Amino acid sequence: MKDFLQNYFNKIKNSILNFFKNSSFKSRMVKLYKYVIDKFKINSKNFEKINGGKFKQNLKKSLLLFLPLLFFILILSYFISPLSKIDSITINGNGYISRSHISSKMNIEKGDSVFKVIGHRKNLTKYILSEDHRIKSISFSLNSFNKLVVNVNPYKQIGYETRKSGQYLILENGSVSNNPVNNPNDNKYPYIVNFDNRKNLNTIIDKYLKLPKDIRDNIRVISYSPTRIYPDELHVYMRDGNKIIILLSNFSYKMQFYRSIATKLKSRSVINMEVGAYSYPIKK
Repeated sequence: MKDFLQNYFNKIKNSILNFFKNSSFKSRMVKLYKYVIDKFKINSKNFEKINGGKFKQNLKKSLLLFLPLLFFILILSYFISPLSKIDSITINGNGYISRSHISSKMNIEKGDSVFKVIGHRKNLTKYILSEDHRIKSISFSLNSFNKLVVNVNPYKQIGYETRKSGQYLILENGSVSNNPVNNPNDNKYPYIVNFDNRKNLNTIIDKYLKLPKDIRDNIRVISYSPTRIYPDELHVYMRDGNKIIILLSNFSYKMQFYRSIATKLKSRSVINMEVGAYSYPIKK
């Protein structure tokens, strides 16, 4: 608030100085001075010599009275001017979260007072983050006094969780969206299924993000498929047609060898990486 008002008054001060420096203003003051001298037949040199000191003293006293009044007028003029109202709202970096959704959560519209933002940034941020778990961070700033800029940083999309009612978006923080995705882009994100244990879901997300991008993009399904011998067994279905049997505990480490193994395969195969690594063709 302090910085904002300081910038505002600097702008007003510069405008006033520019006004006084204006040549037309100077010429008018010269004409007024000559008019007063001629009207009252005052010797300008004697007037300046006799009254110069008193004039300066009176000027200082006047300024002491005038400046607080000017300050009050400036404050009042600001509150009734368009500068105190939000002129535009720009929402950047919202990704897969719609701008209209973010705008509705902010409850700020064009024409509202800028003081709905100034001094309330922390409360606004806290409220929006609590309302939408998809948002990782959000910031508010005012450009040119009254142009609101909102920068939104959402959590990364990791994949889809399949339920009876449809597919739900899984985010990098382990949370799952409340609303089903109508047309999931399964060519971009994998289906992560049977991870009823939230701890295991967070673990696979963390390990998945550590994989090289080309391997991540090749994964179509990650299924939690525990057995009596391996309670953390996973079945991973690749987009190139191969299937991988691997353990959750060493997922990010062993999956890095997939490229070198896959290039040696002559047909679509099952690659078992539970202990060591071996493969066999998928039966048609």
